[in-house]
Amino acid sequence: MSAENNQQSGEQLLLNLQRGTPFIKVKEESRKTHERTFSVNKEATVLSYRPSKKGWKARYRIEDIKEVRVGHETDTFKARSGYPKETCFSVIVGVNNKTINLVARSADDAKIWIEGLKFAMRHSQAIDIHKQQQVWIRDYFLKADTNNDGTLDFDECFKLLKKMNMKIERSHAKHLFKEADVKKSQTASGKVVENRLDIDEFVAFYKKITNRTEIKELFKKYSGDDDYWTASEFTKFMHESQKRLDVKEEWCLNVIEKYEQKEVCRQKKILSYDGFVLFMLGPNGLVFNPYHDSVYQDMTQPLTHYFIASSHNTYLLSDQLRGPSSTEAYIKALQKGCRCVELDIWDGPDNEPVVYHGHTLTSKILFRDIVEVINKYAFVASQYPVILSLENHCSVPQQQVMANIMQTILGDQIYKEPVKADEKDPPSPEALKGKILIKGKKLKVEDEDDGDVSDEDEAADIENVEDEEVRQQLESSKKKKDKKVLMMENFLSIFSGGKVSKAAVEHESKKLKLAKDLSMLVCLCKSVHFHNFKESAEKYKFYEMSSFGESKAMDLAKHSGEQYNEHNKKFLSRTYPAGWRTNSSNYCPCPLWNAGCAIVALNYQTHGEEMDLYLGKFKQNGNSGYILKPVFMREEGLKFDPEKPSAEYKKKLRFKIISGQQLPKPKGSKEIIDPFVKVSIYDMNQEIDAKTEVVENNGFNPQWNHDMEFDVKVPELALVRFTVYDYDMSSKNDFIGQYTIPVASLQLGYHHVPLVSKKGVALSPASIFVHIMSSSKS
Repeated sequence: MSAENNQQSGEQLLLNLQRGTPFIKVKEESRKTHERTFSVNKEATVLSYRPSKKGWKARYRIEDIKEVRVGHETDTFKARSGYPKETCFSVIVGVNNKTINLVARSADDAKIWIEGLKFAMRHSQAIDIHKQQQVWIRDYFLKADTNNDGTLDFDECFKLLKKMNMKIERSHAKHLFKEADVKKSQTASGKVVENRLDIDEFVAFYKKITNRTEIKELFKKYSGDDDYWTASEFTKFMHESQKRLDVKEEWCLNVIEKYEQKEVCRQKKILSYDGFVLFMLGPNGLVFNPYHDSVYQDMTQPLTHYFIASSHNTYLLSDQLRGPSSTEAYIKALQKGCRCVELDIWDGPDNEPVVYHGHTLTSKILFRDIVEVINKYAFVASQYPVILSLENHCSVPQQQVMANIMQTILGDQIYKEPVKADEKDPPSPEALKGKILIKGKKLKVEDEDDGDVSDEDEAADIENVEDEEVRQQLESSKKKKDKKVLMMENFLSIFSGGKVSKAAVEHESKKLKLAKDLSMLVCLCKSVHFHNFKESAEKYKFYEMSSFGESKAMDLAKHSGEQYNEHNKKFLSRTYPAGWRTNSSNYCPCPLWNAGCAIVALNYQTHGEEMDLYLGKFKQNGNSGYILKPVFMREEGLKFDPEKPSAEYKKKLRFKIISGQQLPKPKGSKEIIDPFVKVSIYDMNQEIDAKTEVVENNGFNPQWNHDMEFDVKVPELALVRFTVYDYDMSSKNDFIGQYTIPVASLQLGYHHVPLVSKKGVALSPASIFVHIMSSSKS
């Protein structure tokens, strides 16, 4: 294929992808390679390959593709770089960044697929809600069509309904099946058959079953005697039910134009029930305020006035003792909006610094490779500044290499402005857009040569390690340190008459020689040791910050919350998980946010309730990684103690959990689930819960209509988490899905709550339908 033919339209590119192309598939987990033919379906919604023993699992939704990387840009290709760069590319899929590494037969084939997949990704994002639902239904249909003849009989359809978690009377399903079977179906082989549904008929069959009575009742409430809404009736609904008093008739007319499917209704500027359903499934029908989906807060205040999304030991993919280190971990974190990443740097071979969890058996990666990844991905998800938190254990020569690597690769992105004598506050996130801040130790006088600074080693802060091999390694490392302390103690004792304490010697032994070149890159985030609030108030400069281990930070938050908040108005505080969390578990971040800590670092690789809260909080403000603190956490003179919040902050929240839609079955669950909903409010340092009753044998459209009420002390900081479980009387209830957002981002009125899995994957179209009201409480 000639190079000039590569410049094709999107439609031509998709045609090439639909025909299929053979590639060498390079596996991540082994050195094996296989030739597989990849193709994209006609609708450009699914990428699949053959041959494969995985069946329908050898398929990926285009909308789940996060990135297409060109050349040797994954760990697998870097380790196996024998393939020509111009023929290599990688497809990154899903929330866990599954990597499909492909080698084309020619550079032209690679280029066509790279451009074609990128076009298909844009095309997928542009698909409207109506088509998205059809794509989801078609995907289920294709999984059920085991003989690939393009049709399903009634028994196959009925089994599929169970897989989709729908319980329906067989006779009623049979009746709807016959209504949908409006044409003689033609199989893939060309044979004409009756009593079978093709894919279009199955979509119609599904839509008949999924008719939403609760939505229809809401629609009828405002439609009067007819079966449509005028712009006036639509406006009344938005004002009365949704509490959107800002909505005008012109806005409603624009919505009708966007969501109404029937041409005759669009011409008459009226909204049908089908159009209303699509609207309620769109951004304005979701519980998260769409206005908060973009940057809406003031970004011109000092850096210390913001909560900053931050990662702990960012390089790790799993546990803290033996887990692999990878540049992919930085890519994942940065793509999620993380703005502070951590690097533990140690001397490596060939004068190349390496990053790994010191004193453990985690694998090592080149510092250079991480900086290259940061350079590429730092500002993809957000334009606001990224902080590189350096835990430096290198010798001076390798520190100089570190400084050179960062300056060469990051260049002018590094913030190097010297502090001016009259400055009292750090710059704002807006002023620091596109900048990278280096956090680390700094020499006292810039014009000095290399000098000593204290070495605070988080990696050595590991207690209660159960792994025998790692424990022995840690003990060996500790013995070496103890010998050093003993030698220095004996030496100094001779010259001091025995007056030098062991504590003083240990402090002296923790000194690190710091290279001037590296020191000069630290401007706004100078690491200093925290002693007490009085000393920090008197001696700290605005560009100095401290790191707090979990137990110390939690203790300060609980017993000195007001002082901690005052400290955090002026200075950045970074907190990190306790050393005993060797399995990379996380602490609850809420108490530390409530104490005003800006950089609350969590293990991003670990899914669970704590990470749900974290990602839920930072979903607001356009997922920019920066959230403006409430006014009482910013302004001097306004005192705030999270243990004793003022009554003036209180608000009452009322929820009605109405219904659920297409709830998936947990892996290994029984045939039909018994779902219930738990709503949790994380308010100050407490969690308040309420649950619905259990609906038996219905994961398809359970109806709860359950009312619950909460008193929220500080809504500006509170989070709400919706969790759906499958009730099990004999064992632990199975988790189905959750959704977490700030209370301040809730939309009032009737809305859908979209569910995500334990790993953060959208469970579309699974949702729960709720009604929310609020009022201030005196």
